Amino acid sequence: MRTSYSTVVVKVSKTPGEVAAQIERWFLLYHKTEKTSFSGSETFTIFDLLSPEKQKELVKHVEFNKQEIPVLVMFLNSNECILNTTERFIHIDNKGTSSLYYTEFDGPNGFKALGPGTMDNLTVVSIKKEGKLEEFGLKKKDGEVVYWPVPTGKPGFAFWNITDRFKIIGRRFVIKKKK
Repeated sequence: MRTSYSTVVVKVSKTPGEVAAQIERWFLLYHKTEKTSFSGSETFTIFDLLSPEKQKELVKHVEFNKQEIPVLVMFLNSNECILNTTERFIHIDNKGTSSLYYTEFDGPNGFKALGPGTMDNLTVVSIKKEGKLEEFGLKKKDGEVVYWPVPTGKPGFAFWNITDRFKIIGRRFVIKKKK
């Protein structure tokens, strides 16, 4: 006789500040260090460590939701970045912004150069070497993959590993509304 099990997803209610703190914790756990080890000048860093001028420059490009808080930023070049907020990934470049909400996010798909069956030594070496931008996939729950450029090497793999946890935000967290 077969037994059928259903998966129950327990939702956890968190404030936007608690979600921001959780994202920052995941970032620091990945790096195995304290916040004081970062200056805000890193390729992938904590948003509130940026200078007030740089923060202002970035947020002027984005129309934030009422309680949305920017938490992490991945700089791609002088005029392009990926901003991680309490609610979504936001790609900012000269053409504007595009975003992917964590409620739609199924997990990272990895670097396009690694595509299925391409785990040859040349490809692996190229994405591990720092200083390049490669297309990186973010898989949506509907199966679509959104590709944005992400730095190769340590910053890209940090982005990959840290943002993999953001699917938990979309599945398990309910963000409390301010009264």
